[in-house]
Amino acid sequence: MAREEIKRKELWKGLNNISQADWVRVAEKLGLSIARSNSGTSHYLNIRDPLNLNIDDVRGVITTLTPNCYKQANIKIFLRILHFGEKRGIIEDDIWKALGKI
Repeated sequence: MAREEIKRKELWKGLNNISQADWVRVAEKLGLSIARSNSGTSHYLNIRDPLNLNIDDVRGVITTLTPNCYKQANIKIFLRILHFGEKRGIIEDDIWKALGKI
């Protein structure tokens, strides 16, 4: 899948080995918020806009993290963080650095 917005194509191919915990660390390093489900049964987490922490407001959701992240899910998570970050000074290399890839 050719993505024009991705500069580091060689790293892009390795997105299959990223876990939910890795994405939580990425969010923390980038200054994004993590919201856990109010019900005690869900293992899904949301990465949220730190300026909109109201968990009932879907406009603050950047992406949802599933317990088992597979390559396609990781691609979507990466792109959602990248597109959100474009307006806030987060660039592709910031995400790669937070993932420990560069």
